[in-house]
Amino acid sequence: MANPAARLSDVNACPMTGHGPNPTMTGSPDVLINSLPALRVGDSSACGDTVAVGSATVFVNGQPLAYLGSATAHGGVIITGSGDVLTG
Repeated sequence: MANPAARLSDVNACPMTGHGPNPTMTGSPDVLINSLPALRVGDSSACGDTVAVGSATVFVNGQPLAYLGSATAHGGVIITGSGDVLTG
């Protein structure tokens, strides 16, 4: 099933106390999706959480591409993504 690709500034719903929904803050230095840096496993959000799960088939700078629904290290999930770029 294809999922919307995640980008810098897409939102992470972090369940940790005091964190809540917050934007992602790091991304690829040279791969853009809808003019925004692609979000990869290991990239972080404003609360310090990091993307833990990404695509099994699409890699950006050697890291799996994150997508809508990607799990994070704090137990959260990426809740926004591209409206027109999908990843398998």
